[in-house]
Amino acid sequence: MKWNEMLKDMLSLKKFDEWLNKSHRGHRISYYRGFIFAPNEQKLSPTLDFKRVEKLAKHVRKAFNNHLVTLVQKKHDNFDYEYIAVRL
Repeated sequence: MKWNEMLKDMLSLKKFDEWLNKSHRGHRISYYRGFIFAPNEQKLSPTLDFKRVEKLAKHVRKAFNNHLVTLVQKKHDNFDYEYIAVRL
């Protein structure tokens, strides 16, 4: 999935789970773009919906804790990071 497609419909928990169930070792998905710790300060689509962002972060972290993915991030600019899950 291309990043511009992700922006059109932000990644939902359901889409993350679908990817997790269909993906193979080494597959990657960008699950969030911005600044996950302060989404209201991010440059790309700032949001005050802290609960939604926190729920997504916890969901992805659960997959990490269960050794299903590893997590990486790519810095694009200040307060602009791409958060990526890589299938183990």
